[in-house]
Amino acid sequence: MATSSNYSDIKFGIQSNVERYFWATYFIFGFLSCLIGDTLILSATFQKEAFKVNRIIVVIMQHIAVIDLVSTVTILLPTSISLLADSWILGDVLCDIHVYTAYPT
Repeated sequence: MATSSNYSDIKFGIQSNVERYFWATYFIFGFLSCLIGDTLILSATFQKEAFKVNRIIVVIMQHIAVIDLVSTVTILLPTSISLLADSWILGDVLCDIHVYTAYPT
C-alpha cells in the first residue's frame, strides 16, 4: 500500500480507489465467511448428539465461535464500511470499540 505524508488528504493511507475497493471486498468476503461458518458451528454444537466428543471440547468450540463472531462484527465489518465510505462514519463509540478489539495489546 502506498502511503502519504499528509494523512488528512488520504484516508487509511490508500491512494487508489481500486485498491481501497479491493480491500473492502476482501473484508466483506471475510465477514460473510466467518458469519456463515461460525453460525453453522454454533447451530451444530447446540444440537444433541451432533458431535461424539467430550462436552468440554464442544463448549470450547462454542466459545471460539462466539469470540470469532464478536471480532468479525467489531473489526471486519466496521473496517469494510469505512473503506467503502473512505472515512470513519460510525461514530466515536464504535471507533473506541474497534480500536480496543482490533489492537488488544
